Parts: sequence; C-alpha cells; structure tokens
Amino acid sequence: MNSLPSFDHLKKLYDCEPEAFEELRAELVQNCIDSAPKDRRHRLQGLQFHIDARRSMAKTPMDSCITISKMMHEKFWGLHDSLEDLSATQNLIKDDSRIVQTDSPLSQPISLKEKTSESKSAEILQLSNLN
Repeated sequence: MNSLPSFDHLKKLYDCEPEAFEELRAELVQNCIDSAPKDRRHRLQGLQFHIDARRSMAKTPMDSCITISKMMHEKFWGLHDSLEDLSATQNLIKDDSRIVQTDSPLSQPISLKEKTSESKSAEILQLSNLN
C-alpha cells in the first residue's frame, strides 16, 4: 500500500482542490481494499459503500466524522457483546461438563450392536396392501 501524503498536504489539497482530494481519497481507499486478502474484499467494499452513504447524507465534514465514528463504535460494541456471549457459553459448557461423572454408566457410549440384558426383541409385521 502506498504511504499517505502528509496531513498538511491533504489539508491544502482539500482546501484548494476538493475534487482532487476526493479522487485521491477514493483511490487510496480502493488500494487498501485491493491489498486485502481476496476473501475479505467483498465485505470491505460493502463496508465502504455504507461509509460513503453515511458521508453523503452528512451535512458537514464534522457531521460525517461523528457519524462514521458512531458506526465504528456500534461495530466494536457488537463484537464485544459477541465475545461476552461466547465467553458465557464456554463457562456454561465447563460447568455442565463438571456435573457429568465420567465413570457413570450414563456417560459411557452405548454400542448399538451389543445386546444388553434389558434388550427386548420385536417382530416386524408386514402391513398388507389396503387397496
């Protein structure tokens, strides 16, 4: 990925030539997406689409910045909640595994081919054709 121009250069470009700044911004974003692993590019393009849509609806550049920052925080807290749920699930599994006694006959696998003393045999009857 290309190195970014300095902040001062970008600020001057934005102030003097906003269209050129937008072209450079779009090019740098696309270069970043193109440099990502192939299996992630589609997701990144979708994310960039949402970012561009939010930017276009913003009334000012500051509004755009705040809106995108809120998007990032929402995603972050969504991931945080998912990790919390995963951790809670792992703890439940650990607790459940402590309850089951490994030397209990109920925790041992049962072979379907073996007949136990409790096994009963059954005769299968063929149904006659009712027509």
